[in-house]
Amino acid sequence: MLKIIRKNLGVYFMILACLDFALLGACAKILSENLSSIQIMFFRNLIGSIVLMYLILKIKNKKEGGHFLLLLFRGIAGTLALYAFFYNIANISLGGAFAFQKTAPIFISIIAFFIFKEKLNIKSYFGILIAFFGVLLICEPWSYEGFDLKNTLLGIFSGLLAAMALTSVRELKKSYNTEIIAFSFVFLATIFPLFSMIIGEFYNNKKLDFIISPFITPDLKAWIFIFIMGIFGTLYQIHITKAYGVAKKAAIVAGVSYLDVVFSLFLGILLGDKFPNIIVIFGMISIIFGGIILLKNKEKK
Repeated sequence: MLKIIRKNLGVYFMILACLDFALLGACAKILSENLSSIQIMFFRNLIGSIVLMYLILKIKNKKEGGHFLLLLFRGIAGTLALYAFFYNIANISLGGAFAFQKTAPIFISIIAFFIFKEKLNIKSYFGILIAFFGVLLICEPWSYEGFDLKNTLLGIFSGLLAAMALTSVRELKKSYNTEIIAFSFVFLATIFPLFSMIIGEFYNNKKLDFIISPFITPDLKAWIFIFIMGIFGTLYQIHITKAYGVAKKAAIVAGVSYLDVVFSLFLGILLGDKFPNIIVIFGMISIIFGGIILLKNKEKK
């Protein structure tokens, strides 16, 4: 029994990480009733910055560094992805927002093909095709009432920008510790929303509410959920780090990471989201299936 548990320890930690991330999203959804997505993003990353600063101070063997512009690019791309992700959480179903974000592995494969000249085999093309078909099913572009162009574009951009940020980590890991790479992202994801809120105090345009918004003073309920969101954010970082740290096969653990779409779907329904129709559910399954095909195929290489 203990042997089986140890063998699958990475999977168990990833399941916990998925639950943490989904609960974090649920807190953000609740907070969006009174606060802007930009403000929610600010508080979430402010807490993360404090935690990561503590972890950086504990690093014994720091790498030399280098590629500062790439580190900056990773932080900016990841930050912009979060703008889109948190806006989606506030304005569409929780499950839908998480499903859009899970398009990142598909974009990573495409970026690797064009930038790093990595060849794609038939399975890779099949995985990409299935995943993009899933995106179409979630968006429902053929339905005038169901189609939301703004949130659809932001959802796709959240996946694309997350893929760009994650792809850069491949090179950055040679020069920086994981904690420093993560901090560069979380720190910028704190500073950018801060400036967005400062600008929002003087200029507020509803058409640009995904990037500019004034500060709203949180009430007691909001502060409680901000604190809870911070806890889940910290637990997520701990569990996902442990998941990949003890994993026998990284691709299997990465495949399990799609469970947060399932968790967020059910949490969203509990919070008042409409139960998705069969087409949207099939779209989510297609994105998950396509992503897992790409991850498993990548592991074999």
